[in-house]
Amino acid sequence: MSDVSGGAGWWLASDGQWYPPESAASPPPAPPPPAPPPLFAPQLMHADGPTGASPSGPASSAGTNPPMYPDASPWVPQAPASLPYPYGYPPSYPTGGYPTGSYPPAHAVTARTSPMAVWALVLVILLGAVGSLVGVPLAFVARSKIRKSGGALKGSGLALAALIVGFAWLGLFVLAIAIPTFLGVTHTGPTQQALGESVQGQIAGSAPDDFHDPRVADVVCEGPGQWTSGSTFTCIAYSEPSGGLPEEAVGSYYGTVQASSGGNFRWFGRYVPSG
Repeated sequence: MSDVSGGAGWWLASDGQWYPPESAASPPPAPPPPAPPPLFAPQLMHADGPTGASPSGPASSAGTNPPMYPDASPWVPQAPASLPYPYGYPPSYPTGGYPTGSYPPAHAVTARTSPMAVWALVLVILLGAVGSLVGVPLAFVARSKIRKSGGALKGSGLALAALIVGFAWLGLFVLAIAIPTFLGVTHTGPTQQALGESVQGQIAGSAPDDFHDPRVADVVCEGPGQWTSGSTFTCIAYSEPSGGLPEEAVGSYYGTVQASSGGNFRWFGRYVPSG
């Protein structure tokens, strides 16, 4: 320190004195970079309860216990319970190490085909309309059981196929009955006795379209399988037995059914005498 400058590097202080270069103050060190923010603020636990103090610092106003003492149990950092995993503690899982619901359901492996659905399809395919009378209700029951099984049963497609085929057979059966009826076809005709008496009247000349064969004493007819328009039938005319001889066939009648009207059976025929 001097009242006058000592040369290069000397500097004048605020007190009016000159100081040598080595007495100059060194520049302040650069401040350290800021620390990254913590993921969570750890709460320090003492054996007697929580406190906001560090292990070596004074207790904060939030704590009630003094800092660590030689006879105190060690400080244990605790993570806040409200933070989600992985910052908190992981959730507990059942035995086996997997969350509940991660296993495939048991019926996904053990599902079996419904026997009722299989039988319903077999019946409607092999037995047609007759099998459909049993197969269709069976398919409905099978589909109901499959829905209620929760996946333990399969075969809903088989039951649906049985319903489609079964209803198709039943529809064809109904059409086979309805169409002839709609066209006026009658499936039941007169009895054989009534038919024979009517034909006998025609042949003997006591009815319309008679053929005037006086030898005819009896007529036996075999009617058609169905009294539909165009069906045919045959009648045999017999003579009266005489002189101990049995009755003899004297002619044949060939009839053809015509469309009926109002329940009246109509036909036309051709008589061919024998001999």
